[in-house]
Amino acid sequence: MKGSKSRISGLKFPAPLLILLGICAFNSLKAQEISAGDNESIASPVGEVSLVIGKAFIESQSERVVRVNNGDFVREGDTIRTESSGHVHIRFVDDAVLSVRPLSELEIIAYRFDQVNPENSLVKLSLVQGTARTVSGEAARTARDRFRLNTPIAAIGVRGTDFVVSTTSESLKALVNDGAIVVAPYSAQCLQGGTGPCEVNSIELGGQSMQILEFDSEMTQPRLVPIIAAGQDAEQFQGIVGSLAAISQPPDNDLVTLGGAPEEDDATFREVITDRDVITEGVTSVDLGVNARKNAPYATGYTPETQISPAELRQRQLVWGRFADGKGNLERLTLPLSEAAQGRNISVGANFEYFLFRPEQGEVQVNSGLGEIGFSLSSAQAYFKSDGEVSPVAVTKGDLLMDFVNSTFETSLDLYHIQLGEAQFSALGKIFPAGYFHFRDGQSRLVGASSIDGGESGYFFDFYNWEGLVQGITLWDAK
Repeated sequence: MKGSKSRISGLKFPAPLLILLGICAFNSLKAQEISAGDNESIASPVGEVSLVIGKAFIESQSERVVRVNNGDFVREGDTIRTESSGHVHIRFVDDAVLSVRPLSELEIIAYRFDQVNPENSLVKLSLVQGTARTVSGEAARTARDRFRLNTPIAAIGVRGTDFVVSTTSESLKALVNDGAIVVAPYSAQCLQGGTGPCEVNSIELGGQSMQILEFDSEMTQPRLVPIIAAGQDAEQFQGIVGSLAAISQPPDNDLVTLGGAPEEDDATFREVITDRDVITEGVTSVDLGVNARKNAPYATGYTPETQISPAELRQRQLVWGRFADGKGNLERLTLPLSEAAQGRNISVGANFEYFLFRPEQGEVQVNSGLGEIGFSLSSAQAYFKSDGEVSPVAVTKGDLLMDFVNSTFETSLDLYHIQLGEAQFSALGKIFPAGYFHFRDGQSRLVGASSIDGGESGYFFDFYNWEGLVQGITLWDAK
């Protein structure tokens, strides 16, 4: 991603040079590092900790346990353990990224990246318990038959993937952001000591399927469960997605769509973890109380000075639902997930925090005959994240034009922070038949949807400004 950097031994390198320089640095260290206790060579580093929050520990093959710090190397045989507040990101030599969530234990069994012949690489991990997210690097993309993530009850192979898995000793759930995974229970044909995906009793889950994979020790084969199944209530949905998103800690800065997006790689909707993104990991929701009005000129913009009543919000076709308490008094136009889901289905979501609901029946496509529609901004809420603090941002102006004939959109927002000044967000991109639309470049992103009749629209946006991250949600009405 544009502007992303990775660090080895305090030096910063552009991401495209990571593989070449990283391998050289790691191979150099292999010859230099000697164990003080037994004079045996320490294994060559295969990755580096790019982020750590809370308490987390690394146990090496020598059973030496140390507290994890930013910049620490990881090696084959290392086990990463996180406590209830712990969260660790690791960037590997092939530019893969692994996020280990709270109360988790993950072992790096093997990580052998062959720079000259990547198809000969070998990656094998074991998630003993907890939740982890992995974004494939060069090794997994080119040697798919030599990548394996073991869990206590099943083996996971990949098809070039960004996925989240949550496991206990008796069950697992998985959600795919991009690509596909193959999950199979252990058997005589699928041994824990093996590599790559297993085929016997396996199930494949793709990122566009709107499904979650479930498996437990009582089942003979994993099963796929629709994210919103018929009759499935919002509380049940929140429990499934919540466990995968590890919402006990601030989530990764992910954009996701839960609706299908034919004709295009769903990765355009789902953002992978980068060193640039993870600066938001330590941000916590702050209830600013009476200070909220003082810190942003809400009266000058489209952010309501107080929370819109649930009854008024429910009158709209498009409704934003949120997990938990969201951002306290900064929430002005959202409903709890269970309320937003009443009579509506999820169209798109962002950060596993906000989900845009709309009424849907039958085949999900916008009405035929919609032309070029200009929208007026109805309401918006935005905030600025930096150094663990969250402060409100006023949205002072907005424009949105959706051309359903040519399947394109363009939008702009003017924003104002009382201490930091003015900023502008703009985006343009493609509209899909179901009314979903998105945009992404190196510094900003957007994911949204219109109502089926084209009368309303809404989107989530984020971009980097003022040396931090600006995020927000919007609601629009057709002019």
